[in-house]
Amino acid sequence: MWTKVKDSLKGTFSLYQFMELMGLDRTESKDKREARNILNQLYKSRKIYRLSKNVYKKREILSSN
Repeated sequence: MWTKVKDSLKGTFSLYQFMELMGLDRTESKDKREARNILNQLYKSRKIYRLSKNVYKKREILSSN
């Protein structure tokens, strides 16, 4: 799932862009809740920043090459 997000979304993305990528219905409250839970897990694993309620940003991972 993270690879799909990392490769498909720009640096800053919205909840609704994420839902579209994951194939979730933006009009269903249960799908919004599911998307927010997934984004919260990505936030806690330090893969994204939360900029506002519906806006997120991917963390830049520095490679040690």
